[in-house]
Amino acid sequence: MAAVSTVFAVCLFGGVNSQSPVQVKSLVDNLLSNYDKRIRPVEDQTLPVILDVSFSLISIIGVDEVNEKLETSGYLTIQWTDSLLRWDPASNNGISTIFLPQNDIWKPDIVLGNGFKKFEEFGGSFYNVEVESFGNVFWKPFQVFETQCSIDTTYYPYDREVCEIVFVVWSYTVIEVEIFKSANGINLNEYTESGVWEITRTDVKVSKESVESKVTFSIHIKRKPFYYIFNIMIPILFLGMLTIFVFALPVDAGEKMSYAMTVFLSFAVFLTIINTLLPVSSETTPVLSIYLLMQMTMSILVLFITALQIRLHHRDTSVPISKPFRFMVRLMHYFHCRKSCKTSKTISPAENKDSEYRDNFDSMGETSQEEKNKPEWKDVTSAIDFLAFWSFFLLYLCLTVYLFATIIRGS
Repeated sequence: MAAVSTVFAVCLFGGVNSQSPVQVKSLVDNLLSNYDKRIRPVEDQTLPVILDVSFSLISIIGVDEVNEKLETSGYLTIQWTDSLLRWDPASNNGISTIFLPQNDIWKPDIVLGNGFKKFEEFGGSFYNVEVESFGNVFWKPFQVFETQCSIDTTYYPYDREVCEIVFVVWSYTVIEVEIFKSANGINLNEYTESGVWEITRTDVKVSKESVESKVTFSIHIKRKPFYYIFNIMIPILFLGMLTIFVFALPVDAGEKMSYAMTVFLSFAVFLTIINTLLPVSSETTPVLSIYLLMQMTMSILVLFITALQIRLHHRDTSVPISKPFRFMVRLMHYFHCRKSCKTSKTISPAENKDSEYRDNFDSMGETSQEEKNKPEWKDVTSAIDFLAFWSFFLLYLCLTVYLFATIIRGS
């Protein structure tokens, strides 16, 4: 009964097309019998072979800022029409598509135009190309691409980069082989998100420079800054605050100089770490590096002031105090008294010497009472601590605001 049904179906629908290996082999042999892959596959040799080149990005493996290199993985989709590989599917048991080794037919010699490595053939002997009955050929060579990428780290770690991947037809001129379009541009359907870089947009441009035909795929990326904020920027901000708190330690504590030296060495270590992450270039300097350099300069000044304080603190009391140091002491007492006397409506003659220094500050002269309460060298070091703390604190705030304002405006 089943056999009768099969015969009836064959008679009704006109038969069944079978595609056995022998039939496919026969078709391939017929197509390649007089085929010469050294000849461009166009019937009119005065016309160019038209290419459609698209790029499917799989992943951004890494961006080497030091060597200015972008490393990506992906594959090209190169399409052209081979007029020598056409057949009628109706006369070949309905075979409409075949697959051939890439080295068995003509293919364009496209190379990576801005690569780091030497020119090498895309794909390999184990790659196949897809050929349709109308002569349309699809070639999809996969590769890890290492391309040059100019890195601008001015606003690191909030920098945005534009990296290009350029493919050039090497041997043929535009008269012979022309990249006419890139229908799909950069395809991100199979893209795996990077942990460091985020793609903002992509562009593609087909151009003819000199006699070469090339296509340029541009990838606009921006750095994800959270890792660098928590591991570099926040520690630097804390170290800057620690530098200022050197002046909160009394000279008698004995740890003032070693504390300042430790903070300075910490800045030196961070500067070394950042320099290993940035490109060796004199064209662009990261704002963060300038900020760190300014912080190190502040640390050097702190070391100098601390060394001077220790020497003044242990100076003999018989050594007279010069006018600049007296002025600093009067200035300290002026600010201290200004703060403590805000709630006082009257000032009695029996108040402490802070009030007296405040009264004498406006006249800038020395009175008999000031001579009676003559400052000592420990008062000088205390005044240096007070004035230096607030001066460096204001400088620290200005530098930090400038850093973030510049980075945010530039990014």
